[in-house]
Amino acid sequence: MRSLGKTIVAIASTLVVVSIIAGVILVGSPAEGRLQRLDRGRIEDLKGIMVAIDSFRVRNERLPASLEVLGADPRVHVSTVDPGSAEPYEYRPLDEDTYELCASFDGESPAPRRRTPAGFWSHGVGRQCFELSVVVSGRGADR
Repeated sequence: MRSLGKTIVAIASTLVVVSIIAGVILVGSPAEGRLQRLDRGRIEDLKGIMVAIDSFRVRNERLPASLEVLGADPRVHVSTVDPGSAEPYEYRPLDEDTYELCASFDGESPAPRRRTPAGFWSHGVGRQCFELSVVVSGRGADR
């Protein structure tokens, strides 16, 4: 009877260890999960900056000269700083209605299942830039 108890404990212990290993393989490590959350946060920050720039352009009839100018507007509540590195995102006006936003990503974004506007934000590892156009009086933009 004693050996049966030891056998059950051994089997249960093995199942726990195998489950933990399978979980890490399927879901990824906690560190990988953190990096994925940071990358999702970066995309959300860039989307928020995009909306704020659109609003700024409509109100002021020009693009902001910098993210500092955008952040100084009391009506704007967006994060202009990378959540991982605490460095500011890169912003560069290209012309009257077009600008570039750049961020550094820890991982590659998953491939979109179909062509959607969300696919615009697909990225690789490292520094990635997105060229955007402000929506002004019926003109389209890349989103």
